[in-house]
Amino acid sequence: MEYTGNNLSVSRLVFHNFRNAELERRLRLTSPQEGDVCAYCGNKFDFMVPMKQLELSRYTDWHLHQARTSVLFCLPCATILRTDDFRRKAVVADSKTVRFLTMAEPSDREALIQSLFYTPPDPLFAISIPSDYRKHIMLRAKLNFVRSQFYVQFGEHAVLLMPDVHRNVYESVKALIQSGASSAQIVRGTSISSIRPSPLLSFLLEITKFDHPSYRKDREG
Repeated sequence: MEYTGNNLSVSRLVFHNFRNAELERRLRLTSPQEGDVCAYCGNKFDFMVPMKQLELSRYTDWHLHQARTSVLFCLPCATILRTDDFRRKAVVADSKTVRFLTMAEPSDREALIQSLFYTPPDPLFAISIPSDYRKHIMLRAKLNFVRSQFYVQFGEHAVLLMPDVHRNVYESVKALIQSGASSAQIVRGTSISSIRPSPLLSFLLEITKFDHPSYRKDREG
């Protein structure tokens, strides 16, 4: 599937490889009428979802809508918004797969680290990592067209990663964490002052916190 024109969105990339059959059975899907577009991405799709079907009392992303007057979501956007794994887990999506990764699981965490710093996915791809499991952030993620530098949606921040540059920074932060240094000590320290403070540092602290001796001790105990 090619992603061009109106197809070019994170939700279409995800939907190409992921369907929530249970959700689709519950929804009353409509065909778009003339001029109907998705409120979130601004695109038309073969199946649209009237917003009134969805519980949106705690929804806070109205300001991100591309079509502010629309009362419809396209099925791809609705699928992401109403599938909890996109909120609770790290997501690596490319043209072939959608992977849900649990940060606390060592094998999942290693797979994510590989995707970030060593062997990024082939374009097109998008990556999101939650910092607050109450918020849906996958739809905010940017589509990435190259592996040498790309964006990771970390909470509400789009963090620019350049693996060849930031791999060593990641390894330095990980070594400090493994030595027992706290996040506060790392933030105050001088060894990584070039990225202090920044969303990048917050992101690195989040993905390395599981390597701290106190976390490993708790798991073993």
